[in-house]
This record gives sequence, C-alpha cells and structure tokens, in this order.
Amino acid sequence: IMYYLIKKQIEGNVRQQRTIEMLKEAERGKNDFLTNVSHEIRTPINTIYGMSEIVLREKLPQKVREDVLDIQTAGRNLLSVVSDILDFSELQDEKMEIVEEAYNITSTVNDVIQMSLARKSEKNIELIVDCHANTPCGLVGDEQKIRRVIMNLVNNAIKFTDEGFVSITITYRRTDYGLNLSVRVRDTGIGMKEESLEKLFTTFNQVDTKRNRQEGGIGLGLAISRAIIDKMGGFITVKSEYGKGSEIQFVIPQKIYDETPIISIREPDRLNVGVYIDMEQFDMTEIRDEYTRNIEHMVKQLNVKCHSCRNLAELKRWEGREHFTHIFISLVEYREDEKYFDELALQTKVVVVIDRPDERMLDNPHLLRLYKPFFVLPVAKILNDEKTVQGVDGTRHDHGRFIAPDVHVLIVDDNLINIKVLEGLLNPYQIKVTRAVSGQEALKKIDTRNYDFVFMDHMMPVMDGVETLHRIRQKPGDYFRKVPVIALTANAIGGMREMFLAEGFSDFVSKPVEISVLERVLKRNIPEDKLIRQKDNGYREAENETKAADAPLKFAIGDLDVQKGIAYCGDMENYLEVLRMHCQNGAETRGKLQRFYEQHDWKNYAIIVHALKGAMQGIGAAELSQMGKALEQAAREEDEGYILQNHEAMMAEYDRVLGMLRENGKIHEGDACREEMTELNDLSDTEFDQMLVELETAVYTLEERRILEVLNRLQQYSYHGTSLREPLEPVKKKIQMSDFMSAYEVVVRLKEKLKKQ
Repeated sequence: IMYYLIKKQIEGNVRQQRTIEMLKEAERGKNDFLTNVSHEIRTPINTIYGMSEIVLREKLPQKVREDVLDIQTAGRNLLSVVSDILDFSELQDEKMEIVEEAYNITSTVNDVIQMSLARKSEKNIELIVDCHANTPCGLVGDEQKIRRVIMNLVNNAIKFTDEGFVSITITYRRTDYGLNLSVRVRDTGIGMKEESLEKLFTTFNQVDTKRNRQEGGIGLGLAISRAIIDKMGGFITVKSEYGKGSEIQFVIPQKIYDETPIISIREPDRLNVGVYIDMEQFDMTEIRDEYTRNIEHMVKQLNVKCHSCRNLAELKRWEGREHFTHIFISLVEYREDEKYFDELALQTKVVVVIDRPDERMLDNPHLLRLYKPFFVLPVAKILNDEKTVQGVDGTRHDHGRFIAPDVHVLIVDDNLINIKVLEGLLNPYQIKVTRAVSGQEALKKIDTRNYDFVFMDHMMPVMDGVETLHRIRQKPGDYFRKVPVIALTANAIGGMREMFLAEGFSDFVSKPVEISVLERVLKRNIPEDKLIRQKDNGYREAENETKAADAPLKFAIGDLDVQKGIAYCGDMENYLEVLRMHCQNGAETRGKLQRFYEQHDWKNYAIIVHALKGAMQGIGAAELSQMGKALEQAAREEDEGYILQNHEAMMAEYDRVLGMLRENGKIHEGDACREEMTELNDLSDTEFDQMLVELETAVYTLEERRILEVLNRLQQYSYHGTSLREPLEPVKKKIQMSDFMSAYEVVVRLKEKLKKQ
C-alpha cells in the first residue's frame, strides 16, 4: 500500500511539474507575442505620429493643419490602445515599472488639452481648464504614465457627456518631499449607478457592457489607471450621480527640480484688464457657474487689476472712465457691437475668446484671437505681450528651448522612415545627423568620426542593436567604451528599460518618440559646453517670423525665398552679407565643381556640392539646394551615371542664381569692417603644422565651428613676422560660404608663401 501511495504521489508531482512547465512556456509565449505585437504596431504608429509632428511645423492652410492634427490624434489613440494592452499584461505579471524623470508640467498640460480638443471636436460641449499658476514647472516623476492616466479620465468624460462641460483642474499642495499633484476631471455626463461605482476599480472590464452605452458606465481602463496611481504612491477617488455627471480626482506625490512657477506676469502693475463674457450665452447653469469660478480664480492668481463687466453698457462706462490695456470678450459680445470693438481694437488689445472653427467669422486683423480653452497659460502669454497668440491645439509647439549646433549624432535603424522621423524631430535643436541602416554600417561609420552619442534601434536584421553595442564597446580606445548609446525601440513592455541598461545602453527612448521624452534624453546626453539654452525662444521665433514676413514687401531677389533666407540668417543685415559673399566667391566655387567633375574626383565633388546644397538652402534657393542634395548623394555612392546626367542642369541653375544676385544693387551696398592691428606672437613651423592637421581634419568632417575655431586661433599669431589676422579674413568668408576645401588650400598656400619670405 505504501509503495502504491508513494508511486501515485510521484506521478502526481510529475504531472504537476509538467503543468507548471507548460504554464511557464505559455507565459513566455505570451510575452514574446506582446513583444512582437508591440514592435510591429508601434513602428507604424511612430511613422504616423512623427511625420505628423514634422508636417505641423510647416506653414499649412488651416484645413490641412486640422486634417493632420486629426491624423496625429488617431495615432495617439491607437498608441493608447496598444499601451493599455501592454499595461494589462504588466499588471498581471506585476512587472509594471515607474520611471522617474524630470519633466515640465506645462508640456504635459498642453499635450492633454491638445488631445482633448481633438477628441471633443464632434461634440458641442465646453472644455474648461483651471491650472494653478504657481505650480512649479519642473517636476520629477513618470510623466508618460501621468499623461496617460489624465487622458484616460478625460476621454471617458468626453465619451459619456453629450451636453454641458468637461473640466480639468490641476492644483498642488507643498510637502516635505516636494508636492502632491492633484488632478480633477469633472463632467455633466450620464454619471454612474451605485452598483457600478462598487466594481469600477475591481475589474478590467466595462462596468456596463450593453450596446446602449447611454445607460451608464465610465468605460475601460480605470482599473489600469488606479493600479498606476497606486504604484506611484497616490490615491484616486470617484464621485458620481446617475444622470448628472461624475467627478474623478487623483493625487500623486512628485519631487521638484525647478521651483519656477509655470506662469509669471511681467510688470503686472502696468496692466488694467477688462473682461466682458456674457454667461447667458450658455444654456446650462452648470456651464455658467463653472466658467464664473474659473475666471474669478484666474484673476486672483494672475494678481493684475481687472474689472469684470456684466453687460456692454457697463464695459463702455468703464472704458470711458479708465483705459484698459486688454479687453477679453467672446464672439457673442463682439457681434453685439462690431463697430465699437473694431474701433476699440485700434487703441487697445481686444482679445476674442473663440472656438477655432468659428475663426472665419472674424476678419478684423487688429483683433487678437485666443482659441479655447480660456485658461491661465494663453492668457498670461497675451498679458506678457508675446507676439504669437495661439491656442494650445497643436498649431504651435514649444520646442527649441535649447539648441546644440556643435552636436553630431549617429542614428542606426533598418527603417529609413524611422530615421527620417527622428531627423525631423532633432532638426529644431540644430543637431547634425549621420545615418546607418544596419549594425554593420554603424560599426564602419563610428570608426570614421567621434559622434557625441548614438541612437540605436533594437530589432534589426543580421545584427541587432544589442550585438552592435557590444561590438562598439569591444573596439580599442576610451571613446568606444564611453560614447553614449541610446536604445531606440518600439518594444515598450515591462522590463525592457532594465534590460537595455543592463546590456550597457546609456539611455532608452521608446517609439513613437514623444517630444518631451526626447528633450529630456538630449539634455542628459549633450555635453554641457555644447548645449546653448534659449530663453523665451517662442517669442524670438515669432519676432523673426514677423521680420521675415515683412521682408518680401521691401526686398525681393528673383524667385528666391527671401523670407526663408532671412529666417536662416537671423536678420536682413546678415542675409545681405551672405549674399555678397556668394557674389564674391561664386565663380571660384563653380570652377572647383567643374574641375572635380571633369576629373571624376567624386570624393571632393561631394564635399563641394554638399557645401553648395547647404549654402543655397540658407539663402532661399530651394531648387538648387535640392539638385545639390541629389548630386551629393550620387557622388558619395559614386553613381557616375546620375552625376553625368544631372551636373550640367545644376550648373545652369547655379549660374542663374548667381546672375540674380549680381544684378541686385542692394546686395553690393556697404563695406566690411576691418579690425585694428595689434602686436602678435610668432608661430613656429611645428605649431603651424599642428594647427594645419587639426584644420584638415575639421574640413574633411565638415565641422564648420571647429574650422572657425582653428582660424580664430591662427589669427592671434604672426608667422615669420607677418600677422595672420588680415590674410585669414577672406578664408573665414569662404567658411561662411561652406567652401571648406578652398579655405584649407588658401591656408596651406599662405603658410608656404610666408615661409619663403
């Protein structure tokens, strides 16, 4: 009997072990499936989202812009669905990770509003936002998950609200460790029944699965949201009344890295604001009450002199008594007396709060537009007299708070579209980019120059990103052991970040690339001495755009895009100076191109045509720049057939552009300034040779700033008794014209000439 019992127990243990192994195998299969699904779906989403972001930076007709915004929003929504699937899996496996990084709460608010506006576009409801003006702008936490939780709540509120409003309130309370961030979402929707509230956070299913969704229910994802908030050490509460609406609020602890408030008013004492919003235009009492509370809170936070008027007669009395610097109205009030407000706009700033689709009803250019939602961030921009007054609906992006023109990165990805997307996202930061479409190509290119850091795709054929990283680290030399390599992947399941860091990656960016995440990664990896911070960049950009927009009215050169040229050069004076240089050196550049073409010296031909491409883009000669770009690529690939077929057409276009420049009299006005001579130290032959080697290296790697640095150092010396300051001045002009090879040759000839004296 004992033998039989023991035998049965052993057989049971074997069956149990086999079952456990089968479950483990199924778990591994599920994780592999989620990894592949994540990668395969997120890769096209990256293209949709990234290309939309790049297109939105261009000047587009309003209808086209709205369509692109819809495409981008659809991409965001699809990404949200994929993320919910992955989060569900991570929660079941207890693998969800919270990544604490520094982020700007203003960007989070803008992103939430942008997505919310797109979501509510087909519904006639008001989106009301109240964001505490003194909230510190720089927080530390998992911004991506916080944004997803907020959008989950807002999307559900919009989904189940057919009339009334959806409001988002963001406040905070100071603590010893930083602050408690509080986000509240209220709606006047269908609400929930008591039994629905009880199971709201205890299931991953909808609380009401009937086809008639009007009967109740908040929807999917709230259990996931609660799990995320719990993981962050916060809590979430729900209040709801069936048929009247819901209120969901969550509070999470966050650290502070930048105490600067998100809003600050410059010279508040100079401001005198009038507000006339007729609340009777809204049918629901709830909307009127919410807007009234919101405006009162906004006035209190901004701490400016403000008078709220109940009707037009009261506004006119106050305006006659004291001068308002700003008057805020809506379209309804404007229509009440259009002539009065049109005349008033000539002497004070009249701001019309308006839904974007109604903008066509305003044709007075003197009226400022504030696109809904009417809340503290855009109001502060107007009160600070910033040039561009736009809603936070994606029509303007706050990028470029810093630039890094001396930074050069390598992007490794087997998908050229992904590379193009990332190049476009890096463009506002003026970062130079080199491409590699495989691990093998990356290993070759990283031998040719020292990149500041590398973006490395994870899943690539033949040699994936991890193996490529290991081979880079195995190369001899301190640079290869320390160069930052940033994992670029569409796999966003739990544990991936730890895996990448354990393999030796310096950082991690998931696709589709979020601008706020990319910016934080750039700040962490760009050397401090190469990072140029720009304050109030949005204001300067708008100012430059205004100057550029006025320029064509006063100054035109054939079919050149003068506006773009001035934008590239900074102002009209610099633009004219660059055009003069092209006039002076154009014939020499043309001669080199023809000589290298006839010699079939495609290496040097590529260098010259590369410089021409960039120079022509910088003056607004787009067609010639595109020709140069195509020929540069052909020269680097030694595609003689393409070069032989298209070289003459490019040269003819270059002659036409130079002809336009030479015929314009204004370009040739003025003389260049000369620096005074001072006594200089004499360079030895060895020292000059060392600088020439450094200069040659910079020329062949096309590093303009490094070339100029060497030339500036040379100008501080004399050689064989002759000052190098004045003889090298024309060389610097060649560099500004991107004529690097010619500049180097001039320096070599100058050295030999002075040595013989």
